[in-house]
Parts: sequence; structure tokens; C-alpha cells
Amino acid sequence: MMKTESERLILREFSPDDFDDVQEYSSDYETVKHMMFGPNTPEQTREYLEQQCAEEMKAVPRMHYNLAMELKETGRVIGGISFHMNWRRDDAILGAIINRRYNGKGYMTEGLKALLDLAFDTLKMHRVHGVVDVENIAMQRVFEKCGMRNEGRMIQRGKARPEAEKPYFDQFGYAILADEWHMRRAAERAEKRSD
Repeated sequence: MMKTESERLILREFSPDDFDDVQEYSSDYETVKHMMFGPNTPEQTREYLEQQCAEEMKAVPRMHYNLAMELKETGRVIGGISFHMNWRRDDAILGAIINRRYNGKGYMTEGLKALLDLAFDTLKMHRVHGVVDVENIAMQRVFEKCGMRNEGRMIQRGKARPEAEKPYFDQFGYAILADEWHMRRAAERAEKRSD
């Protein structure tokens, strides 16, 4: 079982008990409009929590880590954050979603930093990358706040939702290496000590 904590969040495995919180954000079109799923029906959310997450935890070697972002203060699950591993290349691609009621409070950046700590310190990844819709400015800012660099625009890489005007959309690729992350975290710790 994977678990880690930050100042305000607990990143942990999802459980069926998270249904109400997950259904709240995964059924909201505004929250999922940049995602490749949703809006979810209650049955889709239940299947995700009861089957997919359980199967991913059993896999050896484990290829997917989908973690709930639980708010320490309330115990509510406010989003999810994930890794999809390529163990042969020591590389992971990340994904993330947050209930829009919690946007603008720094939770996504805090959660992503905790996830990058897991990737580089616990799982010993060499590189972590993510892709983002070119129109999703908020997630681009989160990647940049975490020290990830924009590695370029990928033309028509994303497949759009059926209701979209165009069938494909462009994405930016962001990435960071373990050495870069460790240097960044060391600088953050030094800055805190000097305050």
C-alpha cells in the first residue's frame, strides 16, 4: 500500500469508502473537461473504486499508482493523482484531477510535490513527465511551480471528447529529472531554514 503525507494532504490508495467524494468531482463536467474520462455515472465511479484500483494494487510489478488526495483537516478526498510506470526506462507519466471547489488553494501543487518525492525517493525513477491540454493553463502553472520544464507542443496528440468541435487537440509535454528534483528540494529546504 502506497501512502505519503504533505503539510495539508494525505496521498493514499483509493477505497470504496471514497465513493461520495470521488463521484462529486468525477461527475462534474467542468472538473473533468480536460480528462480522458467522465463525467462519470455512479456505476462508473463504483467500478473504478471497487475493481480497477484493487486490480492495480495486486499487479507485480505494479504499473499504476492511483492515489486519493485526502484533505487532512476534513478527511475528504478532494482529488486524485497518479503515476503510470515504465520500469524498463525508470520513467513515469503522471496525471491529476482536483474537485474544482478546491482550485486556487495550492493543493494540486502540494500533492504533485509529494508525488514527485515518492517517484524519485521511494520508487527511484529517473524521469517523470506529464502532458496537458494547451488550454489547461492552471495545470501548466502547477507543473511549472514544481520545476517541470515545458518540452514542447505535441500537435493533435489528445483525442477530444465526442461532443468537441474538433476530434483532436494539442498538448504540452512537461518533465523533470531526478537530479533536477533533488536540487530543487534541497534549495527549498535551505530557504525554509533561512527564514
